[in-house]
Amino acid sequence: MATPLSSIMADAKDLADLLNNTLVGDPTWRRWANQGKERLYRMLVVKAPARFQKSVFFTLTGGVGLGADTVQLATDFRELREGGVTKDPLVQGTRRTLHRFNFAERDAQGQLPPWGSERQLGYDIQGQASAANLVIEPASICAGSYAYFYLAGPAPWLTDGTQDGTNIEAVLEPYVDFVAHTMAIKALQKEESLDSAQALKQDLAGLIDEIQAEFSEGSDPATIIDVDQTGGGRFWR
Repeated sequence: MATPLSSIMADAKDLADLLNNTLVGDPTWRRWANQGKERLYRMLVVKAPARFQKSVFFTLTGGVGLGADTVQLATDFRELREGGVTKDPLVQGTRRTLHRFNFAERDAQGQLPPWGSERQLGYDIQGQASAANLVIEPASICAGSYAYFYLAGPAPWLTDGTQDGTNIEAVLEPYVDFVAHTMAIKALQKEESLDSAQALKQDLAGLIDEIQAEFSEGSDPATIIDVDQTGGGRFWR
């Protein structure tokens, strides 16, 4: 099932008993929807971060600048996974996890482990928000293939109405009631219907308990057992 912003707004207005009421303009409802979605994301991502994982594969040519030692991070990038940068990700025999370098040592990380004798590659994240970049150093020897693995965040809806038909992210969709409730509570507070707002807050608390009980790493399969032992034991996901 897919739920667009327009449906979430309608549910929120219904909860607040403000259907066809102009007390709150639609741009405000959309802004509240973004705030509710962001709050939901922040609650869920700490419970089961793997459900928000994405990856980007890229190639660097070496040198300095975008495409040389730098790649711009995805627009939905929120946080790099631990050990989330890999050199030669598709070559089993040479793939390596890179470590974040101290900026003062960007030109000369230590020595590579036994598989090589040249300087060790490292990464850094520089810049902010949509302008953030992933930088691989030393630039002079960074040419090659890479991948980074990150936690993706939800994209905010535009408040001008052009995205009212855009669905909430699939991972958040089962919990749209949370978003609608947070929106309705804000509307009731604006209307100064404090008793009704308090009642919805109690409903929201119950929703939060249900969501946190359901959405967790414990509800995901942790391992795949290699019963034939063709790979030497267990494979962790």
